[in-house]
Amino acid sequence: MPKICDNKSVGIIVWKDGNLLMIERKKYPFGFALPAGHQDGDAPEKTAAKELSEEVGLIAENLEKKLEMSFKNPCRREGGTHHEWTIFEAIRWHGNLKPSDEETKKVFWADSQAISGQAERLKEFMGKANMAIDSERLPEMTKLISENELWKESPGLEPVMYFLFKELGII
Repeated sequence: MPKICDNKSVGIIVWKDGNLLMIERKKYPFGFALPAGHQDGDAPEKTAAKELSEEVGLIAENLEKKLEMSFKNPCRREGGTHHEWTIFEAIRWHGNLKPSDEETKKVFWADSQAISGQAERLKEFMGKANMAIDSERLPEMTKLISENELWKESPGLEPVMYFLFKELGII
């Protein structure tokens, strides 16, 4: 039975020595992102703690809500037409990084230069495709990167993360 999309997702910001915890997704949508996932009926805080543990092996001790935004960002789940995003920051956390074999290609601490480079890679890719970076075009942007083998081999920032990072002042 296919999974149903509840159209609600969370992302988790984790800082260490001025660097942001990032993952490279192994599955759709391909690219660099925060640890994130669907709420699947759970409270946002519970989902954030669960996803952080599942995707990168860290335990959140204290989460602080930083942002709520909605986007027409699609997913492969049935009914996935948009997502209401809640972004948390793990104020206190512990554990050792252990990427999920199923979901995470790699996990790393990104400095501001690396994050800017990932955003530039997305801009460059969209420019070559003659597609403007616009949150209203998020479904088309996500489809384009997800179907392109060059992007999968050398990705940049996942499109929805670009808009979330802009709003959060990360880029």
